[in-house]
Amino acid sequence: MVPAERVGFSQSPQKPKLLLEYLQNAGVSEYFPIVSHWEPYSATDFHIAHTKDYVDHFFGGVEPEASSNGLQWNPEFANSVRFTNASLYYAICYAIENQTVSFSPTSGFHHATPESGRGFCSFSGQVIASLKIWREKKKKGAYIDLDGHFGNSIEDSRTFCPDLNEAIPINLNPNGSHSHYLKDAKTKFEEVLSLAKEGKIDYFVFCSGADSLEDDDLGSHLSLEEWLHLKEWMYDKISTLDSAKKKFPSTISLFGGYRQDHYESVLDAHTQDLLLCLRKRFGMEQKVPSVYRRR
Repeated sequence: MVPAERVGFSQSPQKPKLLLEYLQNAGVSEYFPIVSHWEPYSATDFHIAHTKDYVDHFFGGVEPEASSNGLQWNPEFANSVRFTNASLYYAICYAIENQTVSFSPTSGFHHATPESGRGFCSFSGQVIASLKIWREKKKKGAYIDLDGHFGNSIEDSRTFCPDLNEAIPINLNPNGSHSHYLKDAKTKFEEVLSLAKEGKIDYFVFCSGADSLEDDDLGSHLSLEEWLHLKEWMYDKISTLDSAKKKFPSTISLFGGYRQDHYESVLDAHTQDLLLCLRKRFGMEQKVPSVYRRR
């Protein structure tokens, strides 16, 4: 899932490995067992949400499409996106099939369009995953996109993929900053929660972008405390859909986070979020000291 070397400004292509190492060093990796019996996507999977020309040109290294995501193309990086995009799909499937919470340590999905990459995103991983799940299982998903930048991939793909309206009825992107962001996010989430209670939403995907934090190089919406408060509130709310043995199917994915001066702060924020989920959804009181560094 990870190329050996950086391919541009964003460290997101390396984040799966960096975060898993961070969890291990923090002594909590045992609470995140790895499911590895799944396969990377083929070109046919990418054709679900993208034009054949774009898919062929990206994997063939043909410019300008190959670097339309704003990253430096190389064969190893191109191969890695087959795994990251498939990871999201299999994580959601796992959550649905096992009535639990899953985690896909991935990003680079929510700015691509059917014809090109954009904003460090090569392919519309959300669109592909949820269309596959809708066509295979007739399950509908809601994306709670808390990344610092509007997730346009879903909206930009609705015309190209007509059944996307069935697969992803809700693409929640809060507006504003600080108290206004929190109010908007909570109001919208309450509406999504009501749909889930009515059986109109079958799973949630939390796009936990750390670039919505005010100390991020490319974001400025929330303080760390506000960001974690919102996650804790959401996990509390969704736990009302859980039973003793079954959890409402939910998947957490990483998305953005771009601090160059102290990237451990990005990894720390994601770790604190995951531990919150363990506590609120599973009653597990695992904690590690935060190393988040403010500027």
